[in-house]
Amino acid sequence: MQLQQNLDTFTAAGIKVFAISYDPVEVLAKFASEFGITFPLLADEGSKVIRQYGIFNTMIRPEETEHYGLPYPGTYAIGEDGRVTEKSFFRYYRVRPSAQSMLKDMFDVQFDTGGDPHVEAAGEGARVSAVLAADGLMFMQRDPLYVRIALDPGLHIYRAPVPDGFVATEVRVTGPEQLVVDEAVFPEGHPFRVAGIPHDFEVLDGNIEIEVPIQWTQPDNAPDAATTVPLEITVRYQACDEQQCFIPRTVSMYLDVPVGRLYRATPPSAPLAAR
Repeated sequence: MQLQQNLDTFTAAGIKVFAISYDPVEVLAKFASEFGITFPLLADEGSKVIRQYGIFNTMIRPEETEHYGLPYPGTYAIGEDGRVTEKSFFRYYRVRPSAQSMLKDMFDVQFDTGGDPHVEAAGEGARVSAVLAADGLMFMQRDPLYVRIALDPGLHIYRAPVPDGFVATEVRVTGPEQLVVDEAVFPEGHPFRVAGIPHDFEVLDGNIEIEVPIQWTQPDNAPDAATTVPLEITVRYQACDEQQCFIPRTVSMYLDVPVGRLYRATPPSAPLAAR
């Protein structure tokens, strides 16, 4: 339901939202009514279009009749000329990207994270913070955790790889075993030459944002379902200026992130206007 919740943001950015499924029209109409979906749901019975786009989920076998015909979960960004400009897909049919990650990564739309779970800490020569780009984790939703390093003027940090004797910036996120953490995505650096070393470094300076995709895998209806997830976020860096490098520093931050519940169908007796 992330798309419906954020539909106004997509619309304001000039983005039209559609969803395609192998379900027949009457099933999609019932689904839209029960969940309050107002954007178009496209019926692709027989998965013809899904096959043409090359996203038919071959990991689901024909004997799995309930799910056979599903596409790989993901998103296409299509321009007004009909050309695909970006795409993002996952192998497992339950995994879904967050609306915030789609807006930023696929359409370069910025959004306010001021009300989302966040934490800040001071480090030598830098201010370090982390914010989840969602109001909470959701079962099998892939959410971006943004780790931000605001360096003091004149300082830079190193981006991997680096030669022996230098410290590349590292970001590590840990939590309960049900938390899946993907590799951190660093911005592009720019070349920097150190006297006496025969190749360029890549360095980062100014305000740096590093994305760490995370995913909560515990069903919200499990008997021991968590209501919050404790995260430990560790940032290790070495700040340098044009003349010298300072002692490497490690900043640890702790963030409790709420876990939301999946949207359930509205009971038939409840009028749509009441939602």
